[in-house]
Amino acid sequence: MVVGAGGGGLNAAARSAELGAETICVEASVIIGGNAQSAGMCAILGGSRLQEKKRFAFPSYPFDAKKMCDWAMDEYHFAADPKLIYRIADAGGKCIDWMADCGVKWRLGEVPVYVAPKASTLDHHVLKMKDATDAMYAFGEKKGVQFKFRCPATALVQDSSGRIVGIVANEDYQREVFIHARKAVILTAGGFCNNKALLDKYIPTAAMGCASSYLPLGEKGECFRMGLGVGADVNGFNSSASFDGGVDWASEGGQWARFLYDGMTQLSRQPWFTIDRCGNRIRYMDSRIAVDGAAAIYALGDLATAQMAVPGHRTYIIFDSHYEDYLADFGQEHCRKLITPDLEQIEKVPEHYRDWHHGVEDAIEADVLKKRNSLEELEADLGFEKGILTDAVAKWNECCARGEDDFMYPMPPNWLHPISDPPFYGCRIGGNLYGTKCGLAINDHMQVIGTNGRVIEGLYAGWHTAGGAVGENSYIGDVILGSLLGDVSLAFCGGYLCGTFANDVETY
Repeated sequence: MVVGAGGGGLNAAARSAELGAETICVEASVIIGGNAQSAGMCAILGGSRLQEKKRFAFPSYPFDAKKMCDWAMDEYHFAADPKLIYRIADAGGKCIDWMADCGVKWRLGEVPVYVAPKASTLDHHVLKMKDATDAMYAFGEKKGVQFKFRCPATALVQDSSGRIVGIVANEDYQREVFIHARKAVILTAGGFCNNKALLDKYIPTAAMGCASSYLPLGEKGECFRMGLGVGADVNGFNSSASFDGGVDWASEGGQWARFLYDGMTQLSRQPWFTIDRCGNRIRYMDSRIAVDGAAAIYALGDLATAQMAVPGHRTYIIFDSHYEDYLADFGQEHCRKLITPDLEQIEKVPEHYRDWHHGVEDAIEADVLKKRNSLEELEADLGFEKGILTDAVAKWNECCARGEDDFMYPMPPNWLHPISDPPFYGCRIGGNLYGTKCGLAINDHMQVIGTNGRVIEGLYAGWHTAGGAVGENSYIGDVILGSLLGDVSLAFCGGYLCGTFANDVETY
């Protein structure tokens, strides 16, 4: 019994059926692939056949899962379970190879799909995750998986010994049904990015520092709460992963969960003049591949940290009426790319936002992006004390006039654009939450652990219902944007491992 038909659930169901289990997968929505379809890349640091062909592995070739585990544990300040981290390191490449054998086309110009870490040569390739999830759905169907859509799981069922023996679900949103699981229940329906009460309790830094979530499909924590209901423990307290440029729509009465490529979000992620509420400059991390090499991918998470770790947990971007003239020269890569007709996977962008101006116009209309005729008016309406914003802008304009930034982390001269001509624009931003790293406690066989320290028999959890992939108190959740395998890769791998171990197979 697999709960959730996202990237992890599809893998769990397909793997279970491949190993001979009669498999049912329930999904609350009518969409396969879940949030995995919003992703544009799959991060694997070594061990796949394609990477072996290219002789790539991190931290060194040949691939060694222990070395990768040691590197990750150091990055996590040894706050994670090394057995679990080793399992992730060891299984990532094997999962990718298995998915390829199931019909997923990973090759893009005969290269492996991965994101190389800092101090490595970047070989980053965007792929269509919908193609990957469609292929795994087709493979699961071929192996006999019975998919039930519009069928949200609502509770786990235990027998008298405490073993999980099935779920209660709401079929077609109308009829309560019990589905018996003779072998195991696998929870893979995501984390709780959009459940503010759970964030407040389990990931307070994200609750305070993240201004928005880019997961409009949900992630409200249903599976997490179901696990708590049968006595599961929690792992990964206060751990999350965020992008930069979370626009604070909620502070103006807007929606917390926003589609990532909405024009205003992309605008907020460019190298504008940025300060905290004290008027202190905030460093910008460049994501241009040609400039920073592989480290460019880290910029997305590192800048989120800088934007969140300030008094009040918000920073402020400021620019003037000429902002549109500067965009092309900024040249940001990865998820900071501006929305253009040739954007990879443009079909995923809602039609309204395919012209990025519409997202900006929406933000101005909602007064999320404040448009004012004077800096003094903008200063007051953004909540600054009198003189803080105007003084900071005056100093910035002096740097622009000299053509040299005197900040500790200076902008390049071609990014020094004065803020002098009205109307003036300002916006509050924080982190953009894309993954909760707190979840149900699991062991390295993906079995859920109870608060009594023992395995809850018959219950397994994949990411991001499970926690612990980056340990405790991981503020941004790096390594490699959220975990050792990124986020969608982690979900793929977790489902694959759940399907393997739940069917009493020790090797993969």
